[in-house]
Amino acid sequence: MNGKEPKKPLSFVALLLGVLCLFACIIGLYTFYNAKGMSYFSNESEACNNCHIMNDVYNDWLKSSHSKKIAGKPRATCNDCHLPHSFVEKWIAKAESGIGHAYAFTFKLDVLPTNLSATQKSKGMIQDNCVRCHSEMVSNVVNPTTNPHGNESLSCVSCHTGVGHKRGF
Repeated sequence: MNGKEPKKPLSFVALLLGVLCLFACIIGLYTFYNAKGMSYFSNESEACNNCHIMNDVYNDWLKSSHSKKIAGKPRATCNDCHLPHSFVEKWIAKAESGIGHAYAFTFKLDVLPTNLSATQKSKGMIQDNCVRCHSEMVSNVVNPTTNPHGNESLSCVSCHTGVGHKRGF
């Protein structure tokens, strides 16, 4: 012998790790396909309704003025109201939301709420988008940054609670 030991155990470990990685990739792709993962890269509100927890919110949106179509497109999609509009910020927010939802729906099924509620961060995005879309219409009537009832800024949805949907804010 030349002093070298056979590398069979190391080869077996490498093969086992390779098989496990391949299995994990197959499971991941299957889950992504089953969860309609590609739809989340779109701007379509239907993607938000992939999950049954959003059925009521989506049905409310379908009845709202924002879902009414102009030239074949809704006035406002879920993304139009709930995500920033700059390219980088939008995709960062989508990724954060998607990872958070995936984690919750995978590991926290026993504590999921019946309806999701907006976080402080998402409330801020929604307010910014209300003002961005409607500032010309309301600029002579309302200053969207003042609140006559306290020191917090006035939120559009404090008066217009059911405009986009009735639940979750």
